Amino acid sequence: MEPLIIVLLILTLYGISFYFKKRIVPKIKGAFGEYKVSSKLKRLNKNDYIILNNLLLKKGYSTTQIDHIVISKRGIFVIETKNYKGWIHGHENSEYWTQTIYKYKTRLRNPIKQNWVHVFALKKILSEYQYIKYYPIVVFAGNGKLKNVTTSLPVIYTRELLRTIKKTNNPEYLSHHQMRLIADKLTQHNVTNRKESRNHVKKIKTNVRERQKKENLKICPKCGNNLIIRKGKYGKFYGCQTFPKCKYTLNIY
Repeated sequence: MEPLIIVLLILTLYGISFYFKKRIVPKIKGAFGEYKVSSKLKRLNKNDYIILNNLLLKKGYSTTQIDHIVISKRGIFVIETKNYKGWIHGHENSEYWTQTIYKYKTRLRNPIKQNWVHVFALKKILSEYQYIKYYPIVVFAGNGKLKNVTTSLPVIYTRELLRTIKKTNNPEYLSHHQMRLIADKLTQHNVTNRKESRNHVKKIKTNVRERQKKENLKICPKCGNNLIIRKGKYGKFYGCQTFPKCKYTLNIY
């Protein structure tokens, strides 16, 4: 076989391997994590809970993808699912959390902040139900270990999910009929068009690239001011120079 053909074959195989690792594997892992959580949620009593999985909700020109919604007589549980291995570190106010596997560190978007975006989107869609209480929950469905995760909101493992939902002891104020009306409205806003789904993914990727570009230049993606080195309880980090007006932070790696 000609050397040039061998080189082209190697490069092709490498490209396929890289694409599979960066694009396909994360999707498979994410889908598996969501499957584990949705399977767990099926155990809830259907008379007390309505479960909606994998919704892409559209309000105006904006869209948001929510892994799981559980509508109960006590309010709405909004669940963000993550499937990671290694050790997970993070604070509820940080922009990024850290995944540590041996000596290697990778950052991931703060899932609590991601979930609050989902809650705000639901509040807009369900604006006539201003009295509804929302319960954001982050579930780690993989083999990852939560280490040094500081938060006042539930960040839990899959095995703790049902217990966390059931132990909510706020008064019941929604009837099953009202729960059904809420579920129907959310289903109506759910986007099933593939083109819309692709546009949603494309928009997220564009936002991530723009955010990373600003962070590399040490510019606050939130307000556009400079990021400066600050000292905190857990060491040095980058913070917006307009703090406390803007509370954007970025870890130093």
